[in-house]
Amino acid sequence: MNVQELLIHFMQTLHDGYIAALDDLTDEQLNWRYNDEAVSPGFHAWHYIRTKDNIVNFVCQDRKPPVWLRQGLNESWNFPKVAQGTDMARDEAQELLIPSVTQLVAYFNDVHDDVLAYLNASTDADLAETVRVVQFGHQAKSQQIMQTCIAHGNGHLGQILNTRTVMGFPARIDF
Repeated sequence: MNVQELLIHFMQTLHDGYIAALDDLTDEQLNWRYNDEAVSPGFHAWHYIRTKDNIVNFVCQDRKPPVWLRQGLNESWNFPKVAQGTDMARDEAQELLIPSVTQLVAYFNDVHDDVLAYLNASTDADLAETVRVVQFGHQAKSQQIMQTCIAHGNGHLGQILNTRTVMGFPARIDF
């Protein structure tokens, strides 16, 4: 497998994992917190998909507007336009209530379709080009995607799966 094929494979696997972890939750469960210090599964999922949307669209594609802005979701959800949860104060994060599982999954699918179109059109040379993300500095696009989308995304998926078990659901590792 080349870099492009690896990215497509693991982005698809991660996408499938998030959908499996979210699709049987109610809207109330999506926004549920197991204690006063926690954030909801919905916040974890929203933070991840906003990050994926920003990295692959805005960063890797020379400031292409993210799906979030193209669809006006910041306005319809009454959420921040630019902020996507990184370094957000806990109380601010806890106040963000995802409108519904259906809307969140639709956003996930739209971003994923956008990402796959980009990755399918990319070459290894394209993915080797250097871009800058404030937290990580200058790195190859492939490295930014692997670190910020895949590795970071798996961490948040694990937090969602753990919260599911606290709710009494199976961890859903069958994706």
